[in-house]
Amino acid sequence: MNGAWVHRALSESDRSNFESQYAFALAGARLTYEIEPLADVVREWWVRAGGDRDAADADGYRSHQDATITRRPQLPQQDPTRWVDRTGPAVFAALSPDDRVSFELDFAGAADFAAQSYDHRRLVEVVAEWWTPACRNANPEHQQIDLEVIRRIEAGDESVFTDGGEQS
Repeated sequence: MNGAWVHRALSESDRSNFESQYAFALAGARLTYEIEPLADVVREWWVRAGGDRDAADADGYRSHQDATITRRPQLPQQDPTRWVDRTGPAVFAALSPDDRVSFELDFAGAADFAAQSYDHRRLVEVVAEWWTPACRNANPEHQQIDLEVIRRIEAGDESVFTDGGEQS
């Protein structure tokens, strides 16, 4: 969904309403890092501007799935990974203090771009880019496992390539 396309496709009176709703949702995103209300505004106006309803619904469904990763049923035998929802607030909360500063700067830059262009997709990208470091920070034991595999490789242990990395 591209808010810039929506902005260009709307009539003058509709454009003013879109701009108002978009600005309000973007102001909220700047405060909370929650971009879903902004995406909802773009989806709603996408359809009003003549965009495909199925595409808007699919985008909303994907976004809902990302936002509810931690609430999906887990099977008992699954890896005990601590998942992080792919939302701005969840990603921010799971980052280290140093990474939070960088996330804030990236998010602010994307929000500035969104304010000028009516294109919120860079905000979505920022959250997606910081999701991996947030998951890594939420699961420090995984880093220890990775470091052990690296240590074994550096020591010349080629068995990590043949037995899935499990020590015998």
